[in-house]
Amino acid sequence: MKIITKKGKNIYIRPPKYEETAYINKLWSDVDTTGEVGGPFFLPEGKVSSWFQKMVDPTDGHNFYCLIFNNKDEPVGEVSFHRFDDSTKTAELNIKIERIHRGKGYAKEALFLLLDYYFNEFGGEIMIDPVLLSNKRAQKMLLSFGFEHDPSNKEVFLLKMTKDMFNKIKDGILPT
Repeated sequence: MKIITKKGKNIYIRPPKYEETAYINKLWSDVDTTGEVGGPFFLPEGKVSSWFQKMVDPTDGHNFYCLIFNNKDEPVGEVSFHRFDDSTKTAELNIKIERIHRGKGYAKEALFLLLDYYFNEFGGEIMIDPVLLSNKRAQKMLLSFGFEHDPSNKEVFLLKMTKDMFNKIKDGILPT
């Protein structure tokens, strides 16, 4: 497995080690953390290996998953993209910050690191996030980052970022 670690000022992201799936289950099963995204979720013991192979090592080429760590090397959440479509070069975003670690800027920093990898190394062109209509916190954060709302889907609050939009943000042309 090629370990891709991306470092920011206050956090870093990297694919988890197999033994860190215990933290992933803890994160997913925490009602306070996942309630806004339709959780809690639980990855049954019998599914951990196949999930890990699809998402982390070796991956199926359409998904990329990282844990987010603070500068004390403590996991604080996850960031990933899913269902990459080779023909449209589009994927779906996922980001969760553990409830006790919210409000520290970790989400925006992890989002920046993931999008930089996705657009400028992986080869993605569009990132979308179909946010639940009730998840106002995620909507506000992603809009303030620079995502645009696509009102074509009334079932979710669909947000979209293109490679060009991201690189303008990265280059300081568009503020976050």
